[in-house]
Amino acid sequence: MERQKTDTTCFHCHDQLKNSVLYLDSHAFCCNGCKQVYQLLSAHALGAYYEQDEQAGIRPNHIQEGAFAVLDDPELRKRFVDFQEQQTVRVTLHLPQIHCASCIYLLEHLHKLNDGIIRSSVHFPKRTATITVNTEKIKLSEVAVLLTKIGYEPDFKSTDKSASTFDKRLLLQLGIAGFAFGSIMLWSFPEYLGIDKTYAGVRNLSSYLSFAVSIPVLLFSARDYFKSAIGALKIKTLNLDIPIAIGILALYIRSCVAIFTNEGPGYMDSFAAFIFFLLIGKWFQGKTYQWLSFERDFRSYFPVAVIKKEQGGSILCPIDELKIGDRIAIRNEEIIPCDSVLLSEKATIDYSFVSGESDWIEKKKGDFIYAGGKSYGETIELTVSKTTERSALTQLWNERHAKRTELAFQTRQDRISKYFIAAVIAVAGISSLVWGFVDPVQIPEIITSVLIVACPCALALSVPFVYGNILRVLGKNGFYLRNTAIIERIQKCNVVVFDKTGTLTEQDHKHIHFEGKDLSETETAILYFMTKHAVHPYAKAIHDSLKPMQHSSSSHTPIEIPGKGIGFGNYKLGSAEFTGAEHPESDESVVFFADGDSIIGKFVFQSSLRTNLEKLIPELAQNYQLAVISGDKSKDHEMLKAIFPEKTTFLFEQQPLQKKGFVDQLQQSGNYVLMIGDGLNDAGALNSAFVGIALSEDLVRFTPASDAILKAQHLSNLAAYFRFIRDGKKFLKICFAFSICYNLTGIGFAVSGALTPFVATVLMPLSSITVVSLATLLTVRKKFPIIT
Repeated sequence: MERQKTDTTCFHCHDQLKNSVLYLDSHAFCCNGCKQVYQLLSAHALGAYYEQDEQAGIRPNHIQEGAFAVLDDPELRKRFVDFQEQQTVRVTLHLPQIHCASCIYLLEHLHKLNDGIIRSSVHFPKRTATITVNTEKIKLSEVAVLLTKIGYEPDFKSTDKSASTFDKRLLLQLGIAGFAFGSIMLWSFPEYLGIDKTYAGVRNLSSYLSFAVSIPVLLFSARDYFKSAIGALKIKTLNLDIPIAIGILALYIRSCVAIFTNEGPGYMDSFAAFIFFLLIGKWFQGKTYQWLSFERDFRSYFPVAVIKKEQGGSILCPIDELKIGDRIAIRNEEIIPCDSVLLSEKATIDYSFVSGESDWIEKKKGDFIYAGGKSYGETIELTVSKTTERSALTQLWNERHAKRTELAFQTRQDRISKYFIAAVIAVAGISSLVWGFVDPVQIPEIITSVLIVACPCALALSVPFVYGNILRVLGKNGFYLRNTAIIERIQKCNVVVFDKTGTLTEQDHKHIHFEGKDLSETETAILYFMTKHAVHPYAKAIHDSLKPMQHSSSSHTPIEIPGKGIGFGNYKLGSAEFTGAEHPESDESVVFFADGDSIIGKFVFQSSLRTNLEKLIPELAQNYQLAVISGDKSKDHEMLKAIFPEKTTFLFEQQPLQKKGFVDQLQQSGNYVLMIGDGLNDAGALNSAFVGIALSEDLVRFTPASDAILKAQHLSNLAAYFRFIRDGKKFLKICFAFSICYNLTGIGFAVSGALTPFVATVLMPLSSITVVSLATLLTVRKKFPIIT
């Protein structure tokens, strides 16, 4: 926690100390608020907040508790509340003070400050925090007070329109700079032709006009660069806007001197062009991120869909095409994709995906159900009360099972950028000294050219665009990653663990037969009803093998227990342990059907491997250690040994907790495990693995326990996907090399005086466009085998 260098600044917020100084633990504080925040963090073992960033700490504002009463009113707080069920409330607040990594660290550890806070997550670009609380332990207004105490007072005035306002403002800045640039070029036309000295009066007039139109460019169009540079200098750090701001000022001051000494318009055309092309680059970068649309707004590319009920049947409908009033059907263990009203008589909902609490809640007809709840039991029908989109579920996907990892390339890029900026400023300073002896008049032009051409904007675009494009390409080919951090996690993996049933073997079991006493019509109807809403491959196969049967109404609801079976009143369908049957002597895959303690019979399955595994497994074995883990008997061992290498680990008859334990054991040995399963009995293993990939047979089943979702029919492309992801490192190195070579070459020409500020201004956005084009060429051209 040692970070205070002198006694002249506050340990918490780094403001200058005045007359009244407070001391605690050998640290100096400027006010009681900073001292209290320090005590609060230290008391809850959050001292690492100060280690995240040397500039961590924000001065807390005066707390006005009455201003937060809106959060305790059930009606007034609706626009901030995302979820509310019993004592659990999930709220999203705008916290404009969020500005660095330490802010994220502190806000995502709020649960340590108060046990009424279940969890919290930060959306850094939007400056928002989504907080889930237990209102029996802490009121929402008290959460707002706590946030204010640690320096993050919620802003209730901001709306979702803030993003669009920013775009309009940027376009207005761009328009003013463009108008000034065109006008100054027109007025400077005689200067370009060399006839300006003949008409001195016209020349002076055009110079004054150029100065006049440059004022709004400096004060409005360029103000963001000055604000950013000043903010960075205040906290004693470097950012990309510092050399830009220096270049703008150098060019502008030199031009003003030329105008008011009647030398001519100076470099006002280059100044306006500089701002104009800077803003074009900013607009281009913004559009680039908007097009990629990953992480920044949690939007994913996988097509989550839901069963929509229509007259005469049902269709599969993407959730972002649902309309208010549509009727949807949600099967056992499926996620409810949008806020809805229950049409069925009853439902059992698990909101752990949203709230973090695993309690099941019973709902009755007419009850309101929030998006993100998981249904258990029979299929339920709902009517849509609020439209949604994929990003709503993918935001929950990120928050619920986040394995936060900083991008190594991003971190390395940021470190390189800081050193590069410092070096550029040093080069500009040395160049000005040298040119002071050669031609002092050229110093502003040289400094400006160096600072402009050396701006590492292209370097900053490399990581997000390359990895963002990889994300898009994989998504279009049936492999959907949760975010770009998963790309680097996959690059580090050295062990691949496969689940067997439903992953290596087909879920559509065509070879199935029943052994036991003949099923009565009633038993067949009950069996058909029990398996109608099941998700396990064996249960679905049994359902498909039976003729459609009607079942009389019952007070019982079929409940599927992962790793065991399905219970329905006295009836049980599942493993020998679950039904009370004797273990079969053979290693065949069987599912028992029992009425109480009486075994009615068993279903025997013959497995068949997915197509093209014989080619996929040897390809994976070249780069990964392989393992197979299954809850089934070992009857398929010989079949699997034929396609897997000799050193493969095979484990059978494993319960879900044993699967998770195996993955944990591998990782404790220093391995990075990539687990592939169907998300049914291996959700714990998927979540524990360094990377968990859920295999999906359809678009309806959304698996939040995973880091990636792979369409089952694309499994044979897995080795090709992994090669493409590993190639991402090479793509980044190529983009980095281009950016650095461009900057070094440009600096060489600028220092020698062979590059004017105007040309440097044009080249700067061109470098960004070139990197984007290069990244697109390297990534988008990738083609994968077409799966039919």
